[in-house]
Amino acid sequence: MRLMGRMGRWFDQRLQLGKPMMETLAHPVPRETASWFYVFGSAALTVFALQVVTGILLAILYVPSAAEAWNSLQNLNHQVTAGWFIRALHGWGSNFMIAIVLIHMVQVFLFGAYKFPGS
Repeated sequence: MRLMGRMGRWFDQRLQLGKPMMETLAHPVPRETASWFYVFGSAALTVFALQVVTGILLAILYVPSAAEAWNSLQNLNHQVTAGWFIRALHGWGSNFMIAIVLIHMVQVFLFGAYKFPGS
């Protein structure tokens, strides 16, 4: 447990993200603003995390050479457990990422969410 605490302090000393993160987490959100229109930012973050995880998994197995690319895809689709699913999830996730980020940007612009409250 001490090691984790030391590592956390080490990262915080270099990146200085602790205070901004705590301020963001402590920021009060008015109850009247909580609606289904405000889920697109979280959805974009979730899809981005999914893209990172599936991209890392695919990068581990894929061989990007002219001679081995087709064989590595065949191996991924047929021999690796749920490999076809990871590949499909990554492919569809990229399309969803574009759509959700565009919807989020339009929503932020239309609702003026980029403005400070009271502006």
